Amino acid sequence: MENKKYIYIYVLSVSAFLSISLFEILVAVGVLWSFYDFFKDKKLEGSLKIPLVSFIGIALISTLINYPKLINKALEEGLFQFLYFFKINPERKFVRNLVFLFIVIGVLLIPVILYHFYKIGVVKPIWGGWFEVGQFYAFMSIMAIGIAIYYLSNKNKKLVMLFSLLFIFFITIEVLSTRRSAILALTISLLIFIFVLYRNKIIKKQIFFAINSIFLISLISGYIYLSKTDPRFQILNYLITHPNEINYQTLNRLSSTRVDIGSDAIKIIENDIKNKNILNLLIGHGIWSGAYLPHEKSPKDYGKYESFILLSEFIEIGLLGIIAEIAIFFIFFKKFIKAKIKNKEDIFAILLFIPLSTHLLGALFTFFWDALLPLYLLLFKIGEKSLEESSQREL
Repeated sequence: MENKKYIYIYVLSVSAFLSISLFEILVAVGVLWSFYDFFKDKKLEGSLKIPLVSFIGIALISTLINYPKLINKALEEGLFQFLYFFKINPERKFVRNLVFLFIVIGVLLIPVILYHFYKIGVVKPIWGGWFEVGQFYAFMSIMAIGIAIYYLSNKNKKLVMLFSLLFIFFITIEVLSTRRSAILALTISLLIFIFVLYRNKIIKKQIFFAINSIFLISLISGYIYLSKTDPRFQILNYLITHPNEINYQTLNRLSSTRVDIGSDAIKIIENDIKNKNILNLLIGHGIWSGAYLPHEKSPKDYGKYESFILLSEFIEIGLLGIIAEIAIFFIFFKKFIKAKIKNKEDIFAILLFIPLSTHLLGALFTFFWDALLPLYLLLFKIGEKSLEESSQREL
């Protein structure tokens, strides 16, 4: 049975980059499989179980009460996250192979991305666009440098050089995506990852500073490039040098109209407070509630109030939902930062934390959900369990 589950996760991971429709079908299969294991064993595992179950329940209930026509969206954005509870006992070889699989996918996607970039001037993979490229290569970049560090401990200079070069190349693709949230998520996630390795004495001080220096040079080079090609970075540079020009309009342009969207979200919350809509304040207006709520300044066809995450999510899942999400953030990053590495093979387990880390940090200026969030949660669960089993082996 375990081998079948391994194959399922390999196929699920590949499908995430080939077809979002196929991926969601496989997620649905995994969710059903997870429910089967739950009813058989009568228990759920994982550090995120309480806040995640709360989030799923609130998302479903709020949508059913407020706008049941969009229950399909609630299933996709809420129930699909139950994949986190997919029961698996990950062997070290499987964890290692899973990380390498993402690197292979990253390499194979490069010709597709560059073709689109030079042919039509748009960075895009097989499905999706700029945002997906930014998200994919944010976590793949860190996986590449993580593997380089693994081989450094094995004193395999050729493979260290190969994966270090991949790290730089993946960062170049990341810069081409121009996704500010993904670049920010990559930066913070990499710093946490390197700190965790340094704290666990996997890397020495010289390597710690060398990696940060290489990344800093890459980041500065990317910023110079984007300052010449991307209007948003040009606006940011102008506002840094002309702070007296900071106003509603310039901030709105800089944030890609998120200030307008956030303004609409605040008015809805104010209206709920004024009219004492206690239920809406507690559990929100339901998933994708922008489809029926008013848009005074933001585009009428926006299903979400995409601004700062607390505003975006408060509209859909209310105060209780926000508390659940904050708990997910807190528990995850506490696990990540305090992770204990007992064996160099555990580097691969930590690398499975990275996709969820880059997603959560990138979501700060958008919203909690992403089409691949079920996969990111499952990868974290696999990494989490692998570290727990490693600790038990060392006792």
